[in-house]
Amino acid sequence: MKIRFLFITLLWFSSLAKSQVNIVDSLTHQTYQRKYAMHFPPNFTNTDLVPILFMLHGGGGTMLNAQNFTNLNQVSNANGFIAVYPEGYGVIPSGGFSWADGRGTSADIAGIDDLGFINKLLDTLMANYTIDTNKIYICGFSNGGFMIQRLACEQNQRFAAMASLGSIMDTILFSNCNPQRAIPMMFVLGTEDPFVPFNGGAMIGSGLVTDIVGADILINFWKTNNNCLLSNLPINLPDIDQSDSSTVTLFNYSNCSCNSDVMFYKVNGGGHTWPGVEITLYEIIAGQTNEDFQASEELWNFFNTHTLCTTPVGFGTSELSKTISFYPNPTNEFINVDSKNGFQIYNSTGKLVLHENLPTSQINITAFPSGLYILKIDNKMGRFIKSE
Repeated sequence: MKIRFLFITLLWFSSLAKSQVNIVDSLTHQTYQRKYAMHFPPNFTNTDLVPILFMLHGGGGTMLNAQNFTNLNQVSNANGFIAVYPEGYGVIPSGGFSWADGRGTSADIAGIDDLGFINKLLDTLMANYTIDTNKIYICGFSNGGFMIQRLACEQNQRFAAMASLGSIMDTILFSNCNPQRAIPMMFVLGTEDPFVPFNGGAMIGSGLVTDIVGADILINFWKTNNNCLLSNLPINLPDIDQSDSSTVTLFNYSNCSCNSDVMFYKVNGGGHTWPGVEITLYEIIAGQTNEDFQASEELWNFFNTHTLCTTPVGFGTSELSKTISFYPNPTNEFINVDSKNGFQIYNSTGKLVLHENLPTSQINITAFPSGLYILKIDNKMGRFIKSE
């Protein structure tokens, strides 16, 4: 029996070496049978170390339609990495699956541990395939992109770089996000996304999920966390397809700790779509698809420049594990806090904007411009949003 199994395995890897292969498998987590799809590029033999890229589908999506939605398999074929498509939990009204990203999704309500599932899936794949542990990447769209932000805040140690598309970060996660290390981040966001408001607020048509912060606040957060010292001039990408009613401005923040640059593709006029992959019927509800660049290709170009850096860095890294309790957050007038020895407030660029040596129970921030701020008291710190 062992000899027969070995023979079949050798035949399978032999076929992998000749052409691309797709498989569907599953593992048990929390008594649920969780599925995932894998795409192997041509000439994969399971002998040389290869990079791996996880793609988390959006809410209502599946591990299978995520492949057509992104055309990521073609990029895998051209660049020799394994593409993995985990599937979320349970059937939701649209007929697909959701991720427990912490906003109150159907997976959250069901008590699903998707942090644990992704971690177990990675362990399973590493035990069976020759994965380069310095080149493990993950991205997600919509609900999957919100899940990426939760991973970035709570469980980013194994990933060399991350990316979120069509998603930002919810206000509760933002207030408690404590990444512990710098992590390269890429974002692709449409300014006319009908479901994920570019400037933050309530998710349109989302029911009871938590509100989100604005795109600028999100980008400033990761710039600060990663200690990015250089804000490069914005680049307007060539408007190759002038019929798509959208253009792209690229923002790149570099000279960061651990080479953890932050790249932001602002799709002016873009909707809740995947740039470079037009699905006409989907555009009726999701808005315009930009055709000036292919998001999957740019994802790989970004990921391929990064390897895992485990150095714990960031703004006040030694203090990140010591947080302050204060409220409300976000706020537009006052912060209620128990400060016995004074405090300092920094803006998103790290500039000191308020310093008080006397104890206080309430801090007046009405004069502050809206945005992200960092409050420091003694050897503790916390982040808050000054709202409009």
